[in-house]
Amino acid sequence: MKQNKSNISPQKQPRHIPADFSDDYLVTAEQASAALNLPLYYFIDARKRTELGIPYYSINRMVRYRIRELHKWQVRYAAEQIRYANSSQTGGVDA
Repeated sequence: MKQNKSNISPQKQPRHIPADFSDDYLVTAEQASAALNLPLYYFIDARKRTELGIPYYSINRMVRYRIRELHKWQVRYAAEQIRYANSSQTGGVDA
């Protein structure tokens, strides 16, 4: 008896392509604040956002954030703060 071979082949799975930021969801200031455990005013106040260099997107007067970009910013900002603290401690004590 002949076996019937079907022409149905398993679907080809696409190779994993490293994700770029375009596949991230945009989040609100409240969501960004909660995700990073930072004060809400960091994300709401335009001057503070600019001063800290927080990456954001402005869409028709709405400000939104990408979590991955915020995580990268947070790591970079923390490293800068540590460097600044270490450099100020090496200055010595003024008498």
